[in-house]
Amino acid sequence: MRNERPGVAALIALTLAVSLASMSVQADSRNSRSGSWRLAQEKGEVSISRERAAAIAREATGGRVLSVDLQGGRSWRVKVLLNGERVRTVTIDARTGAVQN
Repeated sequence: MRNERPGVAALIALTLAVSLASMSVQADSRNSRSGSWRLAQEKGEVSISRERAAAIAREATGGRVLSVDLQGGRSWRVKVLLNGERVRTVTIDARTGAVQN
């Protein structure tokens, strides 16, 4: 009687495998982002934290920060939502905190 629905068991196993793989990719992404930040900081390339870069971009634009990414260890790329309708990318020098654009 158990073999009446072998497709259901395979579908459940596939769903579980895809879910676990997705969780692993998300964790790797978070670890590589924080790892690149730490490495750049150890090299003396970065003195402005991700949080400080977000605050600088928020102060410069008055918008809502959507994302903050380290670019080549030298600058932060901050995406900011302006007036709830337009996205602007602000580049922050990772050493000085100066807005570059």
